[in-house]
Amino acid sequence: MDKRIELSSISAIPLTRSFSTIRHLTNNPEFLALEHIKSGKPTTSWVINKILLNQNLFVTDSKLKELLKVKGVELNLPISTPENSKLLGDLTGKSKYKGFSGVYIFIHKNTGHKYIGSSNLLRRRMDYYFKGDFPLVGKFLPLLHKEGLKAFKLIIFKLDSNKFCSQDTLILEQYYLLNKEFNLNTLRVVNARSSKGDAVYVYDLTCSTLYYQAKSRIELKRVLKIHGETSKKYVDYKIPYLNKFLLLSYPIHTAQMSNLSVQELIGIMQKERQNIYTLGTRRSISVELEIKAGNRFVDTWGHTLNFDSLTSCIEYLRELGLTIKRDTLTKYIKNEKVFQNFLCKYSDKALPENFEEVGLIIDEYKKLKVDTDLDSSKVNRKNKSVLVKGDNFDKEFESITNTIKYFDTLNIKLDRKTLYLRLKDNKIYKNYYFTYK
Repeated sequence: MDKRIELSSISAIPLTRSFSTIRHLTNNPEFLALEHIKSGKPTTSWVINKILLNQNLFVTDSKLKELLKVKGVELNLPISTPENSKLLGDLTGKSKYKGFSGVYIFIHKNTGHKYIGSSNLLRRRMDYYFKGDFPLVGKFLPLLHKEGLKAFKLIIFKLDSNKFCSQDTLILEQYYLLNKEFNLNTLRVVNARSSKGDAVYVYDLTCSTLYYQAKSRIELKRVLKIHGETSKKYVDYKIPYLNKFLLLSYPIHTAQMSNLSVQELIGIMQKERQNIYTLGTRRSISVELEIKAGNRFVDTWGHTLNFDSLTSCIEYLRELGLTIKRDTLTKYIKNEKVFQNFLCKYSDKALPENFEEVGLIIDEYKKLKVDTDLDSSKVNRKNKSVLVKGDNFDKEFESITNTIKYFDTLNIKLDRKTLYLRLKDNKIYKNYYFTYK
């Protein structure tokens, strides 16, 4: 049955949740979101823009009003009839590689609890939930796995590509994340997946708790005292930092924010550093060098050599006439890449007891990251029309050249390189937002 539902009919209710109120977190987006929910005040474009400031997302009052007029279509799960299957295709697209953008809500039938998400490829995202091949973390996914699709209703809000751009899905999702009714969401701030890719997230070994979110490795060094070269070694790798933390370059939306203060987190890390230094394992991590078939430098194919440190391994390779930098070899180990038919890896005795479990978690979320990146992938946009939006401004231009010429009449400097960058990263420029049609 096609049930049209307006998102604006869902009321906002204050949320009570404890959160560390240390000075450092007062500008943290997650903290701001929780404080706004707790206040019970209405969500406006100003509130959303403040929370999403560091992600370069911006919405006007008029755009937010238009987004809230979008009506959803309710589907009973699982999809078991030809009518519902056709309706799902109309809402999400026929293919997981091409489709529509929008927002979706899962509603638990027995409790009324809600989970909201968004995607630029709704069909791919729905397939992800329907197939059930997901990690059992957070609140929503374990519940979906335990009770099945039949325990939920699904509402899909398909956004008209002629009226809305891809990042409008994030704006709409953010609006409703600031509502207590969506209590199956563990994080209350969307992530725009910055193309810079320099953000670092500090998790526990199960990726269920987020200890800290750094906007850059510079911030990671300044606040948590993790050196840039150290972060390169551990980010997105299966060996935990200080045997207690995973450093990832992408967010896990199901993770919950830790109540530890930054000072407490620093204290834990410093204690672990002292323990490692005392044990003498700060630099000397034993490694193994497997000799692969076809190796031209040694003939003991299939054998494995053991070294007490990366340095001694590099020295051995140098004696064979092979030169490789320490950082380069570290990257080869990280990516399990073969160098001149040598495969270098950290020794099993240097790995934590739960290495295999940690590795599976990393691999799983790398897969999710690839799927998410595919959601936002762009096709070749050469000679496509350009849409420009701003406060009380919404205009379409036939080409990049025409766009630049128009802004020249407004005495706003906009060169071709800048426009290409803004079209690529979707950042605001001079209070205007640029996207391809």
